[in-house]
Amino acid sequence: MKKAQSSVEVALLIGFMFLAFNVFLLVIAQRMVGVQEQKDRALIEDMSSVIEGEIELAVGVEDGYSRTFQIPQTLKGINYSVKLINSTTMKTNYSELVLKYVNFTKSYETVKKLPKNVDGIIYKGENNIVKKDGIICLNICS
Repeated sequence: MKKAQSSVEVALLIGFMFLAFNVFLLVIAQRMVGVQEQKDRALIEDMSSVIEGEIELAVGVEDGYSRTFQIPQTLKGINYSVKLINSTTMKTNYSELVLKYVNFTKSYETVKKLPKNVDGIIYKGENNIVKKDGIICLNICS
């Protein structure tokens, strides 16, 4: 009878250890997903800050300013979208820059407020920014 009891105790111990190991792996996996999401958000935030910086530079200079800058197709393999919404479309006194990425399970969006006089379309790849008559034009102005 003692051998049967020992076998049951060993089986219970192995089952408990297996359960504890699986919980540990689940916690580690959750932590890794959270860290990756933070990195992805930081990439999107950084790219929006770069674009915002290009626009603010154009706002601060005189008419006639022209510059070409690049926006990558992906951010370290992350696909994203970039959109400029001008103030007349929104009927506000500011324009907005919207960057959004959609991961397998989650999406994240960052919005930057820009001056009212910013208009045009932002593309992935090469972008031209021009200041003419106090209006900042990105690629094509309406």
